[in-house]
Amino acid sequence: MVLVSVPALYDGKEIRLLEALPYHEPYRVVITFVESVILAGQATLDLTRFWASFGAWQDDVPADETMRRIRENRRSRAEPPTL
Repeated sequence: MVLVSVPALYDGKEIRLLEALPYHEPYRVVITFVESVILAGQATLDLTRFWASFGAWQDDVPADETMRRIRENRRSRAEPPTL
């Protein structure tokens, strides 16, 4: 079973999805309440923590060097593997 997470908000009555769903046919779902959100007046939701949770590669190596390393470490090689 593959689980797909989609961010959403619950306002006490309805669940509102923040992204489009990747599926269009009926699905069973599990709803997990992560943390309470307090909205003051018409203030917009602060999604800073949500977006900060997405990791990114951080390195001081230039892109050319990274690509060289990737190519060097590929599995397909002309010479047979050593055992």
